[in-house]
Amino acid sequence: MFYRVHLEVLLKFMRMPFLIDLSNKTILIIGGGREGAKRAEKYSKTGARVIVYSRSFDDKILELSRSGFIELVKGDVEDVGKLEEYIKFSDIVMVTLETKEYNDKIWNIARKHKALLNLANDAEKTDIVVPIDSSIGPFRVAITTEGKSSLVAREALQRVIEYLSREKELIKLAEIMYKVKKIVRKSIPNPERRLKIYYAVFNNDDLRKALRSSDECLVEKILRNILKEYGLEIGSREGYE
Repeated sequence: MFYRVHLEVLLKFMRMPFLIDLSNKTILIIGGGREGAKRAEKYSKTGARVIVYSRSFDDKILELSRSGFIELVKGDVEDVGKLEEYIKFSDIVMVTLETKEYNDKIWNIARKHKALLNLANDAEKTDIVVPIDSSIGPFRVAITTEGKSSLVAREALQRVIEYLSREKELIKLAEIMYKVKKIVRKSIPNPERRLKIYYAVFNNDDLRKALRSSDECLVEKILRNILKEYGLEIGSREGYE
């Protein structure tokens, strides 16, 4: 019992969240049903090469293929040789089959060719967890319960997005911090001094109050004064707007 609990804890912390640039990556989706269609549509927008391997294909998958967004390969998972030909040049393999019957076979091939594996039908054994995600302003939010309940994850995401949509101060502050970062990096080579300036801007109470009041002129005035203390200038507003 202790070993199982310990293993579950280890697995939880072995999975780490990343945002990955998928352009020029190859994603192989095994399974042409509804779940495969959802994945194909989502990842066809990332710049990745998306291939769907299946005996039959959902109408949405066929539509995406006709539009040139994805590639189709008609094949059976029982045909190990053919399946391996596609797995070996894929960066990510997603299994969207309804049954776990072929998981071990696909897992072994993926391991052999060092492809990352997402098992939509087995949250415990999967390498990659696909979260539910959304964005608002400068924030990208992704939430997963790691297989416990996608419905709960979806509601949690909705609540977070609703909260952030009300936090205008945070949205504006993130934009200002990014612009300050660009100004500071051009002039300050020392990372510790840069960090000191970032904190000076981030923790300034007057700036926060001005952001809450949506007084853009006051925000800029305060920001200029903070940066001036460190010998920096915003310039002809290009660094601020």
